[in-house]
Amino acid sequence: MKKLFYSLFALAMTAMTFTACEDVPAPYDLPTENKGGEPGESVEPTGTGTEADPFNIAAINSYTKNLASGEKSTENLYFKGKVVSIKENFDYVNDKGQKFGNATFYISDDGTAKDQFYCYRVKYLGNKTYTSGTLLNVGDEVIICGIVTNYNSTLETDANNAYVYSLNGETGGGGDEPATTYGSADNPITVAKALEYINALADNGQSQEYAYVKGKIVKIETSDENIAKYKNIDYIISDDGTDKNTVKVFRGKNLNNTDFTKAGEINVGDEVVVYGQFLKYVKDGNTTPELAQGNYLISVKAGGGGGGGQTGTMGTKDNPITVAKALEYINALADNGKTDEYAYVKGKIAKIQTTDENIAKYKNIDYLISDDGTENNTVKVFRGKNLNNTDFTKAGEINVGDEVVVYGQLLKYVSNGVTTPEINQGNYLVSLNGGGSGGGGGSDTETGDNGDFEKWADGAPTNWKTASSAGNATLEQSTVAHGGSYSVKVGGANSNKRLGYKEMKLKAGEYTLKFYAKAADTEAAVCPGYVPVTDGSVGSYVYQKGSDGKSLYTNVSNNGWTEVTFTFTLTDDGTYCIVIMNSKSPGKDVLIDDVTLTTGSTKVIK
Repeated sequence: MKKLFYSLFALAMTAMTFTACEDVPAPYDLPTENKGGEPGESVEPTGTGTEADPFNIAAINSYTKNLASGEKSTENLYFKGKVVSIKENFDYVNDKGQKFGNATFYISDDGTAKDQFYCYRVKYLGNKTYTSGTLLNVGDEVIICGIVTNYNSTLETDANNAYVYSLNGETGGGGDEPATTYGSADNPITVAKALEYINALADNGQSQEYAYVKGKIVKIETSDENIAKYKNIDYIISDDGTDKNTVKVFRGKNLNNTDFTKAGEINVGDEVVVYGQFLKYVKDGNTTPELAQGNYLISVKAGGGGGGGQTGTMGTKDNPITVAKALEYINALADNGKTDEYAYVKGKIAKIQTTDENIAKYKNIDYLISDDGTENNTVKVFRGKNLNNTDFTKAGEINVGDEVVVYGQLLKYVSNGVTTPEINQGNYLVSLNGGGSGGGGGSDTETGDNGDFEKWADGAPTNWKTASSAGNATLEQSTVAHGGSYSVKVGGANSNKRLGYKEMKLKAGEYTLKFYAKAADTEAAVCPGYVPVTDGSVGSYVYQKGSDGKSLYTNVSNNGWTEVTFTFTLTDDGTYCIVIMNSKSPGKDVLIDDVTLTTGSTKVIK
């Protein structure tokens, strides 16, 4: 296939409606042949991804291909094409009689199977759930608006996070307005109120609205075997924990819309808040009020039936409890119960249970800890994460004999009559052999090192890898340094690229970020900032601003090092990522060295 060189397109940033204007990229690359297709030359990418100038399919394929596996775009993007084939139209009804009001189909630039893009569970015109109107047909010209993702190398829209903006020139209005929501995460509706909404639906009708519903788990309907197999759970909730006036949570997902992996992650008696759409499911004359498939947990609080409710001290980062004390708490729980509180547990690694291959594949580790490092009186750390709740990437990052402090909830896991005392999934290291940083669950500010870029491993600077999409730049070691032996070269491109320090838990307060920058070639421009990170997803980037309220870029040359200082205030405790943007204008490589972040007398990054 002939490879075409791509043109560079200027982005009309002021026309964007996205929350992070400075970071709207157009990272064109060689065309992606998605889902196969017929031979022939690929179409050259065009467009800037805006409402006024949508991407074509070559461009949206190229953009999405540049996302990491599982990563989603942080902005709504517009792209246009012709319908090639339709898997499920908007009026699709499944074998349960459910109507979801969305569509799944393929589009391409020329309407053939060449270089298709997968539009998965896309909403109707006006960002609405379909009830009536013109259906899709092969050959229709559409403009799609929404979030895209690289899902295990399939380039597609994020489910229910995109809609048909235009169908053969017809628009439905409504722009990017979200669907109406009942309740909120902090003020959810009751099960009784949910039943009112569900009872008002037509048979097998599903609400356009989403709701936050609070209740207590009455019954778990999915077997242990099927939880492990299908990664979701059917369960029943009510306001008082009895089997009266209940709503079924159908194929529910775990916190942050993640998979369930085993029994015991939720239990009868737990108080939960669930987010999803209502469904009045009717079959053979029987009506089941449901939260429809696609729902997930917002919060879980262990209840009496789940064996929670532990009070008392569960240690601190600096004064963790022993494994023996953790076993006391666990043994007092009901079967498959977990503690309300999180615990800091100190021990020595007695055994690594995850294979080297699976560490690299799943980015977490199962391991046993005990007080004396033997395999007697152990607690299992289930799917443990590394320091600062980051991924493990390879074997050898922890080893048998290492002294660790682990932060997480305690769980008494029982399966087939065998009891395993555990620190539940969601745990992570706060100390490794007396070092590291951490302090989950509290408001302690974390600290870290290697602001001078003297430490490197596997071709990357230590601590300068983000678990989220905050850091997206290509990094190289450079011997042109402001201090010491090394600096980092941050690759430039025709889109903004960010050098990001690992996610850190920071307290509210005033911070000062300082670093030195130098152009690797003739010129470059940098802009410091930060972004909040919630459950692995980035929020809105906050960059240094000038007096005009626009991002303040510092132009640097290769004639010497330029000091850049950014003072900012965090209004809330939380997890944040410190970033330094290498601007797309001029899009040249830049050297960064001697980064420090301070708050008061505390050196957060040194």
